[in-house]
Amino acid sequence: MNILICDDQKDDADKLAVLLHESGFFDIKTVPFASGRGLLEYIGTGAQADVCFLDIVMPEMNGVELAERLRSGGYNGEIVFLSISNDFAHQAFQVEAFDYLLKPPSPESIKAVLQKLEKKLKAADNSGFSVKVQGVSRFIRFRDISHIESGNHSVYIRLRNIGEIKVYAAFEDIKNELFGDSRFIQCHGSYMVNMSGIDNIIEGEIVMQNGAKVPISRRFSTIRNEIMKWMFNGRK
Repeated sequence: MNILICDDQKDDADKLAVLLHESGFFDIKTVPFASGRGLLEYIGTGAQADVCFLDIVMPEMNGVELAERLRSGGYNGEIVFLSISNDFAHQAFQVEAFDYLLKPPSPESIKAVLQKLEKKLKAADNSGFSVKVQGVSRFIRFRDISHIESGNHSVYIRLRNIGEIKVYAAFEDIKNELFGDSRFIQCHGSYMVNMSGIDNIIEGEIVMQNGAKVPISRRFSTIRNEIMKWMFNGRK
């Protein structure tokens, strides 16, 4: 599990990381950030983040503002806030926070959050597939994908949070992986889209929820009906 920690106080971030690693839940990797800007830049590279632990009181950009930026950018992972008081609790849950912890968090409070998270993940949609990125295996959830595009002997996996993953693989191989999930449909010789991420369909083009525009080729001009049928009858 990839966990991002954003806290301008390095000692607090380090102590939280220790508590997470010692909790006994999941195989955890933590990545610390001293500012919201740094965390947003990291997410923007397409890096996977399952949970973000955000300190609320920080200079330049507080934790709630950071969470709002994350959500508006398409981040749909979990957010856990940390604060020395409950004053921001109402604002925190307006951005669909998973939990709100008082600082300093105790080992028991961290274990409780992770236990609750484990239960949620068991019932969540976490199906996906693995790809090699710069020699490292990376798991990508189907629900995080907006669309894929083939070009220059590579496949670009465009994510719903606007990030992307470049894979040196055959388009057919990636396409076959995605065809294992009913949400995906091919709309062009070089493109496939996640139908749950579609915002609108106009003549010759699909507009995704993250603002991306994907072409529909003449060969696949009849897919509009298939997409509409899925969206109204068969969507998960």
